[in-house]
Amino acid sequence: MDGLLQLRVDGIKWETTDTATFYLVRTVGNKVEYKAGQFITLVFDHHNQEVRRSYSLSSSPDDDRLAITVKRISNGEISRFLLTKVKVGDVLNVVKPAGVFTVNEFEAETDLVFFAAGSGISPIFSQIKYVLNRPGKSKLHLIYSSQDKELVLFNNELNELLERFPDRLTITHLLSSEANRLTNIRVEQLVNEQLNFDKSKAQFYLCGPFVYMRMIRLTLMYMGINAQQIHKENFVLETVPVTGSQTNYPPQAILINFEGELHNVQAGENQSILQAALQNNIKLPYSCRSGICSACVAFCKTGKVEMAKNEVLTDEDLAKGWILTCTGHALTDDVEIEYK
Repeated sequence: MDGLLQLRVDGIKWETTDTATFYLVRTVGNKVEYKAGQFITLVFDHHNQEVRRSYSLSSSPDDDRLAITVKRISNGEISRFLLTKVKVGDVLNVVKPAGVFTVNEFEAETDLVFFAAGSGISPIFSQIKYVLNRPGKSKLHLIYSSQDKELVLFNNELNELLERFPDRLTITHLLSSEANRLTNIRVEQLVNEQLNFDKSKAQFYLCGPFVYMRMIRLTLMYMGINAQQIHKENFVLETVPVTGSQTNYPPQAILINFEGELHNVQAGENQSILQAALQNNIKLPYSCRSGICSACVAFCKTGKVEMAKNEVLTDEDLAKGWILTCTGHALTDDVEIEYK
């Protein structure tokens, strides 16, 4: 398939009765490059329709193999297929790693606070491994919510990291089975207890269900944490319709610089940049098509683009020119989109 990586399943490890880690290697070519915290998008032909599902990488860029950790989801056809049908040796079609849920500044004296719920630990596990494998003065704090002790993912690996880096890593487990759930009061208490350095320089990374992340984010902001210090990744990327906008977007010409080729595309009325590109057989990357996963992120070099929905890019990202093509509409006739 055009523009896709072919990854062979090199191993499968069952983490719990309903969750397994799939280890992946390229069938040809060099090792896949990515940043800790990013995800890959699997592409399937399901009932003669293309279906895409994104999974965070639980591996670190330092690891020999890519890894995704898949939990069975109620009524989830793709997760059920992966856990029951896919076997070692199978080849999967994959969009290259993407995502902006990454750790960038960890060398200086700063606190990195990670909130994870359930399998939302996957990208955070990747980030923690990556940071601890490098010199730095940062302190890492993991606050991990699970249903019960048997469902704690990567428990042995996390304990090993704790033993190796006792001066840099702390882990707090919250188990629902013990009536120990995360609340806004508990968030405030844990953050105040664990921070070592200037609160205004701390970075917070959230991955879990929407309600869980919203509660944490609002609590942190109530505590005086700036929104730019808070980073979140959606726990489950559901393909849902984008809410209709009152704005009417007129047809516009768009210049797309993708994989070294320039494409002049005409977007129809109310047509997103991604829709226009796919209609012209330009295989731009995408996954959710709902403005929540960042698989389609691109750089707006010139012109003005408005997004009907954006749940992932921060104000800082927007100021730098990053946009989501799946919900992005050209407002001017000089829009040039570039993939870096």
